[in-house]
Amino acid sequence: MNLKEILNSLLPKIETHLQDFINAQDFNHSQMLKEMLTYQMGWEEEGSKGKRIRPSLVLLTAKALGGEIQKTMPAALSVEFLHNFTLIHDDIEDQSLYRHNRPTLWQRWGIAQAINAGDALFSIAQLAMLDLENTCGSSIAVKALNDLNQTCFHLTRGQSMDIAYETDQSVSPSAYLEMISGKTGALLGLSAGLGGLTSGQNDPTIDFLFEFGKSLGMAFQIKDDILGIWGDPGKTGKSASSDLQSRKKTLPILYGLEQSQNFRNMWEMKDLSKTQIQQMAEILEDCGAKIAAHQEAKSYTLQAFAALENLFPSSSDRNDEAAALFELTDELLKREV
Repeated sequence: MNLKEILNSLLPKIETHLQDFINAQDFNHSQMLKEMLTYQMGWEEEGSKGKRIRPSLVLLTAKALGGEIQKTMPAALSVEFLHNFTLIHDDIEDQSLYRHNRPTLWQRWGIAQAINAGDALFSIAQLAMLDLENTCGSSIAVKALNDLNQTCFHLTRGQSMDIAYETDQSVSPSAYLEMISGKTGALLGLSAGLGGLTSGQNDPTIDFLFEFGKSLGMAFQIKDDILGIWGDPGKTGKSASSDLQSRKKTLPILYGLEQSQNFRNMWEMKDLSKTQIQQMAEILEDCGAKIAAHQEAKSYTLQAFAALENLFPSSSDRNDEAAALFELTDELLKREV
């Protein structure tokens, strides 16, 4: 089976288990909370939920290494609940009005209720991970729960840096890379690592999986940064140069602020026209920011594939899930500008 066929088999199982776990919680006298969680998880309307990349990565990695879907499923559920917890809080902190083309949770129910709903998903993520005690044993459950909370600390540290960088005029590209290693790299690293942990792998193998997932996340985010300036709106779903319009400090923009005084001068101007925004994108390309960002993305892409090839060196010995991991990595990282 190829990646699409495997995901078509996995995703309905993931969705069913996610819903079953939410439905199993005690919402006595708090049906509004359940309604908010259902809304956040995207079960109200078609196309309003995420792609479930993180739980899919957990299960794919486990199966690639000889593990069992049912034993690993609690870990897959946990990372998706944790991911949605971070989205709720990020949307509040970033004052984002829309996600998946509909109002964010805080826009619909208010900030106080949205914070509480995020806290509920954080607790549910912990409870889901503890279910590994029933499928993999106590020692695995404790280790997984420790890894989950270490990752959550990295996520919140990365978000703290991201918020601080909004008003910091001296952010360097290296500082930005450190920030996204927490915000984007950490959770994908955890997802891959949990697949190894729940399939009974040794520590060196799990370390390689963490490195694979982290590198995958870093490359994915940098690619997203490039698309946010030079992407095709028909493919990205957002307007060209959207990150310039919103004054978002992404990797190419930080390179531009370092390398081009013309770009910095325009960056400090207010109420720029569409023509001026386009000029900024051209300046970034002329000063080498686009090439530099592509080189960073390529470096992390090569690291991701190197980690995979260390684990699965021979293509002839890879099972369908291992081959699908290579295909998934390629699909996530080959997005065109």
